[in-house]
Amino acid sequence: MATSTLSRWFHGNVGMVTSVIAAIAIIAIFQIINPFFLSPQGRVTLVYAMSYFLIVACGLTFVIMIGSFDFSVVSMLKLGAIICALYIDDLGLMVIPLALLACTAMGFINGLLFAKFKVPSFLATLGMSMVIEGIALYLSRGFLHIISNRAFRSISVTFIAGLPSIFYWALAIWGVCIFIALATPFGRQIYAIGGNPTAASLCGINVVKKRIYVFMLSGFLSGLAGILYMAQFGGGSIEMGADMSIPLFASVIAGGTSLAGGTGGPQRTILGVILITWTQAGMSMNAIGHDIQLVVFALIAIGMSMLTANRKTLSIVK
Repeated sequence: MATSTLSRWFHGNVGMVTSVIAAIAIIAIFQIINPFFLSPQGRVTLVYAMSYFLIVACGLTFVIMIGSFDFSVVSMLKLGAIICALYIDDLGLMVIPLALLACTAMGFINGLLFAKFKVPSFLATLGMSMVIEGIALYLSRGFLHIISNRAFRSISVTFIAGLPSIFYWALAIWGVCIFIALATPFGRQIYAIGGNPTAASLCGINVVKKRIYVFMLSGFLSGLAGILYMAQFGGGSIEMGADMSIPLFASVIAGGTSLAGGTGGPQRTILGVILITWTQAGMSMNAIGHDIQLVVFALIAIGMSMLTANRKTLSIVK
């Protein structure tokens, strides 16, 4: 019986197990190739690479959990970052709630188009991404914008116990997302909607409202990631976050969240984020071209999609 239980657990968690093994292998390989990989400075590089990425990925995870897509997360990250760069001198730190409000509003429109007006999520968010890109381009005029406000920069680059503060923000937000997914009625409803929206509706769940809330949460977290991104780098342009979409989706899928919805969750996404961002950092440290990196991320996404396909379950612990 114990063997049968273990077999069922492994079958239901094959994506997560594969991600853990792959992450350990990647870390070992890059450490052997380049001893700098896990040095104190190397660890700081890895933390910077994964932190804002993890926040966006958590928001995207909730969308995928309901069986939908959000191709506008990178655009909303840009919008949040550019709003901060443009208005930090006039508004000070009050620019942060402005950026969050703008991105949450964009998420609301995404949710409204999908849940209320029945536009397929991939099409609605792809179209909104173009709208947001246009707004960001209009606001920035395509120029590079630099932030010198020390209080704003300190949000991400203040070192605590040898690691930058953006890392602790990312861990805190990841923890909140896990709590939402596993310990709240809203989280259980998300799993139910992803498993079977018709059954969820028959059980009294307002599917339309919850879907809108999920897209608003994705917009909020994308905007927050953009704020921390801008605080980390101290500047940026409309080109920031280019080619980030494939690694983002790959990280969520590699963590074990099925594209079919109803399984996975942010508690697993961190595995995929580590796998993707640390692989990217390791390849960059070894001067592997960005074109090769994109091919690797795409292959990871395809491979993990195959592993998580047809493994839907209504259990909230998977």
